Amino acid sequence: MTTANPVAAAEQLRGEASHAQELSEEHLEEHFQDHFGVGIFGRSGDKDILFVSTIYHVGGRKWGIKDGALIQTDLVIADTSDRRMTDNAFVANRMDAINHFDNFSVTTEPGRVVWQAGNRQVIARPPVWEVRGEHLGVDVDLQLTAIGSAVPYHGPWEGLAENGVAGNEQLARATGSISYKGDTYVLDEGWAVRERTCLGKDFDVPALLGQKEGYIWGWCFSEALKLFCFAQGGSGHFAGRVFLKDQQIDFDADNTTVEETARWTDPTCRATFATDWHIIMASAAGRLEVNVRTWTRYLFGFHLIDGYTTHFGSLGRASGSFTFPNGNVITMDDQIAYFEQGFATMLPAA
Repeated sequence: MTTANPVAAAEQLRGEASHAQELSEEHLEEHFQDHFGVGIFGRSGDKDILFVSTIYHVGGRKWGIKDGALIQTDLVIADTSDRRMTDNAFVANRMDAINHFDNFSVTTEPGRVVWQAGNRQVIARPPVWEVRGEHLGVDVDLQLTAIGSAVPYHGPWEGLAENGVAGNEQLARATGSISYKGDTYVLDEGWAVRERTCLGKDFDVPALLGQKEGYIWGWCFSEALKLFCFAQGGSGHFAGRVFLKDQQIDFDADNTTVEETARWTDPTCRATFATDWHIIMASAAGRLEVNVRTWTRYLFGFHLIDGYTTHFGSLGRASGSFTFPNGNVITMDDQIAYFEQGFATMLPAA
């Protein structure tokens, strides 16, 4: 890997490697979750495609195992001709200790870090990442190329031992193919988010969501304008961010409004979720106004000793604009959008 700054490159590569070992024994005995996740949002021919692959290194009392690995695979293939939310087919799974993999490894090699569990492999050699292999019948050969720098999401790695949480997200382009049930989908347009996070004691997913009002996590993608929005109800945790070609603008909760404009009751879990939103972010740096509609969904969840979580992700399109203080406007017209919501049910094992 060539770079003008070998020290920075080495530090970035270190962030891709395993971090669970930096947590104290108290964390490791109670809960740890060190994961490498990739979300792909794109188009193949006349279909919109969502693919998620995450390798979770987990353990501790709350998981019910001392040490193991889980794989998450989600696949949604959306028909854009009928834009009504329906009980569509999807590929997804729950994350629990019953389904853990023992053939897990994180290997640091010259210029790259390799995560392996089951038949799924992630090769990190930033600013490029590869995702390969099969899980749940979904076989992939994908490549991600970074756009800009990673954005801190849970704090720096240097604070992990003390804070019990650290990690970041990386926006990227995606290319490659996804195969399922005899069909292969080659990405004509692909955006991606790489999430690299380690969570220790008190940061298990049910506990985080069980004391709050759930969360919303969403992205909209176009060549000139990208949007990220995250809010965790009742916690004060919020992030609103606009990515332009040459800059990134952050908005706080006071400068952001996310209004639900449609809801749908999922017949599988019998819970009601928002499916459409009107989003406004406005400050001295500019004004974003976007409408999001989603119509294809999937469900997944985490099952731990103290409870379980239900997550609803939906794929659709967004249209809107960003207006600069000088009046210049960048538009987004019917572009890929993904929004995810979730809540916890605290139901401890006896």
